[in-house]
Amino acid sequence: RSKMKLIVFLISLNALYFDCIGQSKNAIWCFGDSAGVDFNNTANPIPFISGMNAKGTCASISDISGNLKFYCASPDIENFWNGVSQLGIVYNREHQKMYNSDSLICRSWYHEMSIVPHPTDTNIYFIFHIGVTTLFGLYYSVIDVRQDSGRGAVISKNNQLRSEAACDCIQAVKHGNGRDWWIIFKDAQIPNNQFYVYSITSSGVSFDHIDSVGLSSSSNGGDLGFSSTGEKFSFCNYKGLLAIYNFNRCTGTITLNQTIRAEDPNGNYPYFFDCCFSPNDSLLYLSCAPYLSDFDTTHIFLYQLPVTSANPYASKTLIWNRTAPHFILGVRLAPDNKIYVASGSGGYPYDSSNYSVENMNLSVINEPNQRGSGLTCDFQPYSFYLGGKRTYWGLPNNPDYDLGPLTGSSCDSLSVEITELDVYSEFTFYPNPANDELTIHFIDSNSEKIKITLLDLKGTILLQKTTLREDQKLDISRIVNGVYLLKTETEFSVCTHRFVKMN
Repeated sequence: RSKMKLIVFLISLNALYFDCIGQSKNAIWCFGDSAGVDFNNTANPIPFISGMNAKGTCASISDISGNLKFYCASPDIENFWNGVSQLGIVYNREHQKMYNSDSLICRSWYHEMSIVPHPTDTNIYFIFHIGVTTLFGLYYSVIDVRQDSGRGAVISKNNQLRSEAACDCIQAVKHGNGRDWWIIFKDAQIPNNQFYVYSITSSGVSFDHIDSVGLSSSSNGGDLGFSSTGEKFSFCNYKGLLAIYNFNRCTGTITLNQTIRAEDPNGNYPYFFDCCFSPNDSLLYLSCAPYLSDFDTTHIFLYQLPVTSANPYASKTLIWNRTAPHFILGVRLAPDNKIYVASGSGGYPYDSSNYSVENMNLSVINEPNQRGSGLTCDFQPYSFYLGGKRTYWGLPNNPDYDLGPLTGSSCDSLSVEITELDVYSEFTFYPNPANDELTIHFIDSNSEKIKITLLDLKGTILLQKTTLREDQKLDISRIVNGVYLLKTETEFSVCTHRFVKMN
């Protein structure tokens, strides 16, 4: 038979857009004292009960349809009482402790864990976690969600990558190719200006390089948060250093964008806890307090800083302030493009009588792109009720799991081209658009083995199997509406077609 070969098949990611109801891998948040928020319907996020009880560090991940996969925290409340200082826990989708998930090295700080999906295996996930005060260093553990009847299990844990004391600010960001990942680790050996960069590819985790950039930090506490494009991140620490850095998603290179505030060598510095970009990256939200000793504070502030002004710190606007024992600490952008603030009351753990408006609600910045006062950005204190559960000092340290590739860049190899595709078509498929099931019919049925792969337009593998060359039915009921790629591969040919999933 005759075939036509298409040498270059261009896929424009920007030309295809489908409106859907806020479903993403960041759709479920778990934090605090059994608190959780489901953002699958961004117009109406709802609280639910999670299985954790931790004052700070937490992270979570969902599947592409917004269904919870698992989450993690440090430490668990029962081990706090037992005096166990080094314990991270993973909870499965049923809110139970995941098999073999105890004793991940981290210690009840605030930004110690980050979850990264394997770039090409949808069943494997990495948790990166750090030792800030004891058992120093950078570690990773591996989860296989197929284990324990689909509830998942930790199959490898506490693999040490660094032994230096860590600053409490680990974070991940998607590579410019839209598939691989970068992890940023901040060394807390005092003083230093070093950032360690690791890459996560289909081959696993590997060290990439160290960038020494900007002013030195002399604190082991801080926060690191990426902009919406992943091309900038902010860093703040407990001694008043606040800076923005450029990040090259193709090479992982870090350069200084601007220093907003330097540490004061005389010790006159605020205690910067959390920093978070607005959705359009024009503003930075910052929680801070006068530094006296750990959490011995009189006033706690929430500021808005215009990062494009000549002097962002001098141009800051006070959004809110509280007096101890009330606090303002965790500040995070949510899938509904609102910023949520952990603003509780009292120490950890809460006693059984400590239920108040301060710890049973999150505060919300409803219009975070609007510069100005709390009235201008529509800040509503204690406005999101947690359904009877309580918040502490931390909110999920989730990266932007759904960040796309840098379309058209030198490293955007996944969306630029696919070569040697069969226009003739080795197979037909129907229906198109499809709802819950896709049927593949091969033109020539024989005993030849064939690999079938379903991908999204970022190149993420959603389903893959090797089978005999015979008619197949694929269950696509759990993927969201959109355009996808269906690819078949044999020893001699590759054939790819697009199809539309539409309910």
